[in-house]
Amino acid sequence: MPWEKWQKQQTIFRTDSGFGSDDNINYALNHHWQILTKGHGGRRPASFAKRVSGESWSLVGTERWVAPVPQSPVYESPTQTLLLKWLNQRRQLKMATVVCSLLDWTPEQVIRHYDDRGQCETQIQADKGGLKLTRRRKQSLAAQEGLILLTDLAHNLLAWSQQWMALDKPINSFGTTRFIDDVLAIPGELIFNQGRLVNVNLNQRHPYAQNVSLGLQSLLLRFDIS
Repeated sequence: MPWEKWQKQQTIFRTDSGFGSDDNINYALNHHWQILTKGHGGRRPASFAKRVSGESWSLVGTERWVAPVPQSPVYESPTQTLLLKWLNQRRQLKMATVVCSLLDWTPEQVIRHYDDRGQCETQIQADKGGLKLTRRRKQSLAAQEGLILLTDLAHNLLAWSQQWMALDKPINSFGTTRFIDDVLAIPGELIFNQGRLVNVNLNQRHPYAQNVSLGLQSLLLRFDIS
């Protein structure tokens, strides 16, 4: 089903500079989406910096500053354009623009919400490694879409299972890759009776066997499997 206008207006495209061309921004705004994106680089950030007065800058982290851009580009819907500057590890000054359609957010709030992308990117990278996504490709679009949906389901099941199992340290701090390789790959066997799971045997020599055994009891009891 197509999305309703009110649904789109409650959905934010939070993207990096690969999306942030003027054409892409206008396309998203014309179709009623909210945006929070880094703009394309080039000469634009340096040009904007000449318009920003010294007292306009606000500190938003260690050696990072943000300021509203006067006379900023006009898009299809009202937006705020910010200039972000920071010092990299080589002590070089870098700059980028950030465009946001949420006008009630302060510049500090805009940058904080943009920075939240980092956690999403970390999870995506973990899924690539843990679920071996870089090795899986399908020829048809439908098959590729199906693979993406299965990957999303696998990601959610892994996240939920770790909570349901209430695992102790150090397993409760494992990321996707290590959880799959070190926890879900413990050698063992499942014993069924008339189609019902009646016993789970784990290799007791495995260093995490005891911890995972207790976690599996919590997991199975959650679904009324004793």
